[in-house]
Amino acid sequence: AAVPAWLQGGRSRCAGHLELLVSGSWGSVCAEGWGLGPARVLCYQLGCGRPRLVPAPCGPAAAGESPVMLRRVLCTGQEPALERCILQPGLPASCPTDR
Repeated sequence: AAVPAWLQGGRSRCAGHLELLVSGSWGSVCAEGWGLGPARVLCYQLGCGRPRLVPAPCGPAAAGESPVMLRRVLCTGQEPALERCILQPGLPASCPTDR
């Protein structure tokens, strides 16, 4: 099953806040659970070349309407798409739910 991903609120389709469709609802990823590996995979999946901005915003204030649904996304950076990575659902204690 594919994990649809899109970036919203940016100046182009390759910039903005990451939204992922997980189990039928849109959500975001905790910033602490996002790194260069998943960023590489996402940019490749979107046809956006190499990642420049790696951090993903954390918490509803940054996410707008979508709650943080993924504690972590584990990728080596070589996967063809995010659904090949390990997606860990949940909210880590260290990920603030409001800013």
